[in-house]
Amino acid sequence: MLGTRLDVRPYQRQHRSALLELSAFSQWTHKHLDWRSISQWLDQERGHVYLAWCGTELAGYIGLSPPIEGCSWIRTLGIRDGRMPGRVIDELWERAEAHCRRLRIRHVAILMLTNWLSTYLLPCGFNYADDVITMSHIGCRLPAARTAPARLRPAEPKDVPHIAAVDRLAFPALWRMAETDIWQALRICAHATVADRQGQVAAYQFGTRHEGVGHLARLAVVPAQQRLGIGSQLLRRFLSECQRSPLGTISVNTQLSNAPSQALYGRFGFFRNNKDYEVWRKQIA
Repeated sequence: MLGTRLDVRPYQRQHRSALLELSAFSQWTHKHLDWRSISQWLDQERGHVYLAWCGTELAGYIGLSPPIEGCSWIRTLGIRDGRMPGRVIDELWERAEAHCRRLRIRHVAILMLTNWLSTYLLPCGFNYADDVITMSHIGCRLPAARTAPARLRPAEPKDVPHIAAVDRLAFPALWRMAETDIWQALRICAHATVADRQGQVAAYQFGTRHEGVGHLARLAVVPAQQRLGIGSQLLRRFLSECQRSPLGTISVNTQLSNAPSQALYGRFGFFRNNKDYEVWRKQIA
């Protein structure tokens, strides 16, 4: 295999089974934390995936999320085995980077969920940028409630464009959700709430639960409505709903660089549990 030429080409629908098989059985795989499975994502985003073939054998693959204002994530990455990982990843990234230049993607990031990625992405020009930290909450008393600044109600499909607008204002481009992901999140999450203020959606939250564990997956407030207590109001609603059907642990993720977010969660009894993941990023000229 070492002396064989790799053929890197775009993903096509007929390659679906080979890619899914490799992603399922190889130990050298990366899957971004996401609302969609790889199979769902492939069916929708096939134009952002490249495959490396060694003859008729699939040696590796890389898939990028659609860009949001020039920013994209490595959504999925995998290689068949450890015989030539550096070469496979180098050639996959070379083709993916050319794709980024065509689409004017300026920043590509990856969440380091496995310990082998950094060895092969460092030579490709990726470097540490931030940490995604995890905080846990275990049944403590909630702080006293303030006057409700907004009207809370369950999120509905008609709210998706408004939720997307909140997301665009609340987060830098790298951390925003695509509207397709918002649709999927609303479909599968256990708790989805929007906050109406002055007739407009000013904030929202998505929460999940699985096997006795709750997770606050998303909380966002438009900047003009921040510091009014809306985020606290949404967080209190989510924790109260979780307490009505007791969960062993509730978790939330945020960025190490996001001090206001950490302060909010800390006031409600969340604490860091040291399950942190590095975010690496490459700037493309």
